[in-house]
Amino acid sequence: MVRAYFLAVAVQMLIINALADAGHIAIAVPPLYGYATAGAGFVYGLGMALSMGCAGSVLYRAGEGKLDYMLVSAAFVIGAWFANDWITIPVHAVLRSRELSVTIPEALSVSRWLPIALLLIALFLWMRRAGSRPYDHGWHWPVTGILVGITGVAAWLVSAKTGTYYGLGTMQGSDGLATFFLQGDIMALNWTVFMVAGIPLGSLIASRLHGKSPGRPLKSQRVPMALTGGFVMGICAAVAAGDNILHGLSGMPILALSSTLFMLCAYAGAWIGIRLNWLK
Repeated sequence: MVRAYFLAVAVQMLIINALADAGHIAIAVPPLYGYATAGAGFVYGLGMALSMGCAGSVLYRAGEGKLDYMLVSAAFVIGAWFANDWITIPVHAVLRSRELSVTIPEALSVSRWLPIALLLIALFLWMRRAGSRPYDHGWHWPVTGILVGITGVAAWLVSAKTGTYYGLGTMQGSDGLATFFLQGDIMALNWTVFMVAGIPLGSLIASRLHGKSPGRPLKSQRVPMALTGGFVMGICAAVAAGDNILHGLSGMPILALSSTLFMLCAYAGAWIGIRLNWLK
């Protein structure tokens, strides 16, 4: 799964930056809010452990018909909407956050292609040593990585048509979904809303054709913890201006400093949550 993820990032890294250099798309770098981004990333990771899933996985498991993950998805949507309206600005004010949209190459004052080339070479050397056995009877990781990467590229191209200039992500669409249903604002129905709605729809179709995804069931006694985790993830995604999908699959391919910090802190939070036995 780790190799599939990094391959998806590598595919986008190569294609998106090439398209940007050729002038076919513009790139919007996810903003960095310093301590707010780091703290939100860490707590987001804790929320992942509580929910037994991230923003993307709870949506596709909901599409498979798993009621518990439907509840978690709803909690994430409401958390993102609530935070964008009531929490994000006060948190940034308290932490004196200053918005900084910068990539690692820009921070180092080097060509973007220098770190990209080094990373792609390192990933190639690491991946070529691995086998290609499927994970839990699913696709082989090279197939998964390439297809997710191509999907990410398609998201960048579609978003460019709407003037938003970023790829995959669920926080903005979740906020728009809640805004539409809770406030009746039809203007909230943008492309990100339909992308978020498409995840459970695609999962529904796949589960009917190939069966539900394997993994641990979310036990009924854990539902309060999972709901808390989903709500917390939504809040933290709003504070950090993106969830693990946006930062991990849109920000990392362009080497955004904010996304790198968020993902490192999210991994740390999830690791601690797992060590606390929250997955049981």
